[in-house]
Amino acid sequence: MKHRPWYLRKRILLPLLLLALLIVAVAAAVARSDVSRIIVFNETGETLSGLRLSACGQATSFRNLPAESSIRWKLEPLGSASEIGVELAAEPPVRWLGGYIEPHGGYVITLRLWPDGQVEAHTQISFWQRAVKGAPNVNE
Repeated sequence: MKHRPWYLRKRILLPLLLLALLIVAVAAAVARSDVSRIIVFNETGETLSGLRLSACGQATSFRNLPAESSIRWKLEPLGSASEIGVELAAEPPVRWLGGYIEPHGGYVITLRLWPDGQVEAHTQISFWQRAVKGAPNVNE
């Protein structure tokens, strides 16, 4: 029995391997596209001793967030659509309520915390969710 040369086997095996990797990558992207997350950038110039985020009936807290750094929070697919709440342990305390997020649907909300206590919010939707469901009506 004669074996095929290595270069003929690679012509078949390499494309099959690349196709399998592409399928896995697309499946992972589609699965992750339904997860909503909030990203907070500390642009205040100071370390934040306490930061509390709330959205969709969920809440989390972060301590000692250094200046010019960020945190990411993935929401659990529980609860209903809501505004985002931000509370800072600062003097004076900062409380902000705004934006719009759903616990699933691929929302990515970017919040920037500025030195004057202002919070800037930007909303994006996952590419896969936009392609399948269309762009939602989000008013910022």
